[in-house]
Amino acid sequence: MKIWIDALTPKQALFFNVVKGWLNKKGHEVFSTTRAGYGGHELGSIVNYNLEIIGKHGLTPFEKLIESSRRIEVLTKIICEGNFDLALSFSSPECARVSYGLGIPHLNFSDSPHAIHASKLTIPLSTLLFTPWIIPKNVWTQYGIEAKDIVQYKAIDASIWLRNWHFRDIKKKLGLENRLTITIRMHEEHASYLLGGGSNVLDFVEGIVNEYADKANVILLSRYQNQYQNLKSKFQDGVTILDFAIDGPSLIKSSDVFVGMGGTMTHEAALLGVPAISAYPGKATLIEEFLIRKNLIIRPHNHDNFMKILSDVCLDKNWRIKYRARSKKLWESMEDPSEKILSKIEMIGKKV
Repeated sequence: MKIWIDALTPKQALFFNVVKGWLNKKGHEVFSTTRAGYGGHELGSIVNYNLEIIGKHGLTPFEKLIESSRRIEVLTKIICEGNFDLALSFSSPECARVSYGLGIPHLNFSDSPHAIHASKLTIPLSTLLFTPWIIPKNVWTQYGIEAKDIVQYKAIDASIWLRNWHFRDIKKKLGLENRLTITIRMHEEHASYLLGGGSNVLDFVEGIVNEYADKANVILLSRYQNQYQNLKSKFQDGVTILDFAIDGPSLIKSSDVFVGMGGTMTHEAALLGVPAISAYPGKATLIEEFLIRKNLIIRPHNHDNFMKILSDVCLDKNWRIKYRARSKKLWESMEDPSEKILSKIEMIGKKV
């Protein structure tokens, strides 16, 4: 089969790089695209995943609509000429619309029903939806897909690329001291589901920096250039601020504590046995709620509670040892979903 994959974000680049490997081993030809301005291409480069950049990411609602429309036009010509059998995406509106318009089955992957805009634009146009078992089917059927077309697998998405990850010495690469390391992943301020949220995040981060900059490696990982500039202007000394795509799993693995503000890196930390504290400015996602129940994500009630928890985690090595044991137990309960996913992809391909 000839398959088109549209991988828009860093997470999607890591996820679909693995899926592409599964497909290639089965003899299928894969063509992968992304967009500029969101980090998908940069993360793809880290794992040697060749992604062709088509269009760019819009920041405001107006820009999102315009850039998506432009991207649909360009992709339509490319995909039409390519004679593809299937299309795969992680709720890419452009991939869903182009494949539907050209009569190509669109197979959707998502663990993010909270991404309402993307879900409304993609799930009704999808032949199948692949999702972690944690998310009930009735959460997805409200978007216009039948329960029989939902394929659940017993794995958290991050486990798919972490299972065989080659970890690097990030501390050495960044020239960091061999001491306690706190990594903070900034919030997704331009996602449709979070526009206008997280306005007090910089004040929140400032509390961590003031408390720990002189006794720990404090790493701030930004998502956008403007976010990077804001961090640079606010925090002058004692903090490592990263504005480039980095080997996230290795960075987390090198950390003693991870502070996430929503997104997949918090899940990665939980799976890697690194204490994960969530400061996500929105409502906890279903994946996050599951990991909270498993005591693999801590979600403080307020800033004071957060600082106390952070102090407890940093000072208590035994707490971190117990955390790693809980993470190992979760790994043992999950499956390798490769065969389940591949069999469904090939089943749909045979019907084309």
